[in-house]
Amino acid sequence: MKEERIKRFLKVIPGFISWSMLLFLAALFVFKPIAVAITLIIYLIYWLCRLLYMSVLLAMAHRRISSKKNINWLDLCENLKSDKRFEDIIHIVLYTVYKEPQQVIEDSLSVLKRVNYPKDKIIVALAGEERDTNAFAKLEKAKGKFIEYFKDIIITIHPQDIKGEIPGKGANATFAAKRIKEVLEKEDYPLENVIISCFDADTCPANDYFACLTYHFLNNPKRHQTSFQPLPIYNNNIYFVPAFARVMELGSTFWQMIESMRYEKVVTFSSHSMSFKTLVDVGYFPVDLVSDDSLIFWKCFLKFKGNYATDFLEVPVYMDIAVGRNFFDTIAVQYRQKRRWAWGVETFVFLGSSLINNRHISLSVKMRRLFQILDNHINWATWSIIISFITPLVLLWSRLVHQDSLVFFNLSYINSVIFNSLILILILCIFISKEFIPPRPNSVSRFIYLSFTLQWFLIPFISAFLGSLPALDAQTRLMFNNRLGFYPTPKKRQDTNNVVQIKKQRRLLLLRFL
Repeated sequence: MKEERIKRFLKVIPGFISWSMLLFLAALFVFKPIAVAITLIIYLIYWLCRLLYMSVLLAMAHRRISSKKNINWLDLCENLKSDKRFEDIIHIVLYTVYKEPQQVIEDSLSVLKRVNYPKDKIIVALAGEERDTNAFAKLEKAKGKFIEYFKDIIITIHPQDIKGEIPGKGANATFAAKRIKEVLEKEDYPLENVIISCFDADTCPANDYFACLTYHFLNNPKRHQTSFQPLPIYNNNIYFVPAFARVMELGSTFWQMIESMRYEKVVTFSSHSMSFKTLVDVGYFPVDLVSDDSLIFWKCFLKFKGNYATDFLEVPVYMDIAVGRNFFDTIAVQYRQKRRWAWGVETFVFLGSSLINNRHISLSVKMRRLFQILDNHINWATWSIIISFITPLVLLWSRLVHQDSLVFFNLSYINSVIFNSLILILILCIFISKEFIPPRPNSVSRFIYLSFTLQWFLIPFISAFLGSLPALDAQTRLMFNNRLGFYPTPKKRQDTNNVVQIKKQRRLLLLRFL
């Protein structure tokens, strides 16, 4: 009972702080306009420093990745002197699949078969769901087409309605991992020589991904106390999605780049890799929580008494931008996806309740880690609302009522400095994002590159609606104990031949009209 009360208290904290900040500013604006202006000046100065700091980290991360582009990772692996031999390492590539089209699965496997790594060291696991009635036939078809390229392809179908589980990636991945363990033990593979990569169905690793991963694994004396996080780049379908969706997903990529430079704060996100032995030792992925990708890190963190870290890989994985059936459906899909990511605030509850009676981790480490989660999620839920809406509203009010106070003048000046700084950051984002854009399909106009440049100026308009609001939504649901289920982001592939046909039809209609 005491533990439940502690969890209930922790659930309230993030949403309470976020709403308190916003409502406090709103109340202060009504009763003490001068006071709210002073408060906003302090807040904007803080964010100006933070933006400059993040810009430096982004530039450093870009330089770090660029400097490792031409490394022959496979050659490094083969010549590395380590306590383990390169030839003994086995990779498990686990794809969790739920209602993804056949083409998405086969596209991912097509990329996987071309990686620069011995294929007889790669075992693919295709983890389907019983809830998807066509799952087994779909995965069996993919296995038939690609089995010759890998050491093996294992198919698992996760049963539905298992007691204690919620439908989601974590439960599916855990069921598959247990089956994989049985196969490995039957073949007498030492689990400490096995690396598992848990991928979404659309994840396409870069050509040198597994060589880079193996090098980091072999070169790390604490390899079983380390997760390995690649940079997620959302560009598989970048030419066929609305501009605002590109900005949101590339923004996620840039945030991961920034986080990668704050070594102590790097936590696993989306597709990642780790020691299979460690995964087994900690009891696999969480099956009753939504944020399995970050929670597996915190499970390991607790298991190893705080002595667990994430090693950032210089080689990326490529994924789909979340897109719906049309423009407005894409807005809804993006909102639900960001809300699911923001539901990662549940890690604050999980970690906080687990650390209270934990005497093996120092108080300073506990406080730093909990503050890290709280700081990220509160800023996520509030910063763009305050900068994009509350501050302009206060400045507009000051002009309407002819408030010429020096305080409002300073607020206006600081606000202009913030937006000028944002423009400089946008220019940096434009420069870096060009390296993440794949070759243009013939069916796509060259003018789309203009859209790729101008799209970044949408950030002030969409950051609140698709950034802060989903985060505030998630925290409010957690605060009122309104549990959020796992939202499987829909995946689809654009038929380029169909695009050509549509364009031809549009030209014919235009000619007829003229």
